[in-house]
Amino acid sequence: MNNIKDIVDFIERSNYFLVTSHINPDGDNIGSTLSMYLALKNLGKEVYYVLDDTIPKNISFLTDDISILKSDNINIKNYSVITLDCGDKKRICIEDRLIENAQKLINIDHHISNDFFGDYNYVDSDGSSTCELVYNLLSQYELVKNKSIIDEKVATSLYTGLLTDTGNFMYQSAKETSFDMAKNLLKKGAKKDLIIQKVFQSNSFNYYKLLGEALNTLKVYNNKVALISVTKEMMEKNDISFGDVDGIASYTRDIEGIEVGILLKQKDENEVKVSLRSKSYVDVSEIAKSLGGGGHKRASGCTIYDSVDNAINKVIECVLKAI
Repeated sequence: MNNIKDIVDFIERSNYFLVTSHINPDGDNIGSTLSMYLALKNLGKEVYYVLDDTIPKNISFLTDDISILKSDNINIKNYSVITLDCGDKKRICIEDRLIENAQKLINIDHHISNDFFGDYNYVDSDGSSTCELVYNLLSQYELVKNKSIIDEKVATSLYTGLLTDTGNFMYQSAKETSFDMAKNLLKKGAKKDLIIQKVFQSNSFNYYKLLGEALNTLKVYNNKVALISVTKEMMEKNDISFGDVDGIASYTRDIEGIEVGILLKQKDENEVKVSLRSKSYVDVSEIAKSLGGGGHKRASGCTIYDSVDNAINKVIECVLKAI
């Protein structure tokens, strides 16, 4: 199922592609999708970047000069879809018709919950990020086909996804191969300093006002679980987009003695996104799976269609059982 060679050969003999990822974009989502898009452009392919969602502000510097289309803009034939960083076919962020009408669906992902939904699958849950898998694939392409496709822009996109999904190399997912990848991307011109500044050092004043409110909701359960909730009203009052508050999740996990940190973000009256983070031994992907979501052992998520208070009760019950 995880045959890079088959995907390399398919890309070589095909000409028309859509690239996309999952709903609620993050750094690995954008980094992997954009790097694939740019690499295919470098190969002379006709490729469209399609995503029916908004880009988080701290990642948007990557896509400033890129045409990201919505599904409504696409009306082509004889194309294949490459979906990046999407562990569940239902979370692919384009219209179903574009998936159903595709000649082939290529699935490149590192979520442990991925069920190999593509016609071609490169899925490795041991990978630090989907960007690391894209890097492996593009490096193999360069080697086998003797073509140079990882330029400065591709390298910068890949480095961004690697950095964000490993927490700046702090998480357990960062392995020896991740550091080798980082070294090689820097050699190819990845703009490390720009990435650090934009991703980690450019939060708005309103973000910190929201953070202050969010920290006032902090609750600790059984000295092992911490939870913060952010309501839709809080985001609207501080003029912060739904996709720009995920960084608050780390404030729950990073408390001394806490094993599982939880961030709840209210998207609508009865729709709450849950982000789960663990420190050392709890597999939060199993918790997320029990609530209809998925992800990784140390970082997972789900959506609960209920009020914030009810969502808190449901999540805490599941987490305390796991603890």
